[in-house]
Amino acid sequence: MKDRIDRLLYSVTEGREILGLSRNSLYALFRSGQLASVVIGCRRFISREAIAELIAKSTTTTSPAIDPARLRKPEQNPLPLPLAPAAHPRRRKDNSE
Repeated sequence: MKDRIDRLLYSVTEGREILGLSRNSLYALFRSGQLASVVIGCRRFISREAIAELIAKSTTTTSPAIDPARLRKPEQNPLPLPLAPAAHPRRRKDNSE
């Protein structure tokens, strides 16, 4: 682990280990622009500064479970009461025949 601290660039696998993320989550951060990367040849690397910047931008004091849950719920308008009567009331079968 000591040699990782002195390096400027980390492989995607090393970046996953450092951040504790899955491969898909890491590439989602690349696609969204939240995590910068360096492409050399056909390989992608993550700079030490990019990791530090991601951590700094992601640091929060609010609970991650409460705010996103509230954002997922659509705004609900209460139904007007009393409800309007149905347009076609049901007819009962007359079994007296």
